Amino acid sequence: DFYGAWLDQSRTYSSAFFEHPEMTLAEAQVAKYRRIADGLSLAPGDHVLEIGCGWGGFAIFAAQEYGARVTGITLSQEQFSLATARVRDAGLAGQVDFKLCDYRQVDGQYSHIVSIEMLEAVGEPYWPVYFDTLTRCLAPGGRIAIQCIVIDPVAFPSYRRGADFIQSCVFPGGMLPTAEIIAGQAQRMGLSMRDNVMLGPHYAQTLNIWRQNLIMAMPDLSEMGFDKFFCRMWSFYLAYCEGGFRAGRVDAG
Repeated sequence: DFYGAWLDQSRTYSSAFFEHPEMTLAEAQVAKYRRIADGLSLAPGDHVLEIGCGWGGFAIFAAQEYGARVTGITLSQEQFSLATARVRDAGLAGQVDFKLCDYRQVDGQYSHIVSIEMLEAVGEPYWPVYFDTLTRCLAPGGRIAIQCIVIDPVAFPSYRRGADFIQSCVFPGGMLPTAEIIAGQAQRMGLSMRDNVMLGPHYAQTLNIWRQNLIMAMPDLSEMGFDKFFCRMWSFYLAYCEGGFRAGRVDAG
């Protein structure tokens, strides 16, 4: 309910792609999904594994718009329950399924793999395990689409030495890689990069809209039981992240 109060209707909690300046947030999230699907050359009958499916936004889009079959995984009971209900309501129950499991427990091979802003939650010691899993689960000739927030390599050594505001108050255990680390892990597994579009300005705009929505929703959030301190902290968090993208300390791609 908290996230539903300020995200777009798809409950997409990742950077949008404002292909045109006049796009709404919902339109820009669809543009982001379309860019990912087109990058995979997604086609009817493809079986996609989505690691970190959130509330099911991409899975539903890929099934409806591209005819793909999607298996999404999450560790969140709330995400699993809502995503499953949304798929049922959309009449896609035979085409999209979700599993409540850890990415390391996934078996089988898939035509393509999508992971949208999940790598940040893996933790530095497990980055090799994550890329091992991607390679193990990818069918020959398949493609992987990763969207991830990355930190400036100059800032990385000091960043990794301690917990910052986000790690302390919002995402305990989270850790941003650098773009070079992602490229290195991919290369280690024999994967080659075909395309890389950086989303920094798009993420700043996304965060700005989220924060405006959050401020507008504060009366409703109060009725849900979220106190003023909590709402102010989240408003600061969204502004803090927007500033990081505008300053270039962090980016996404």
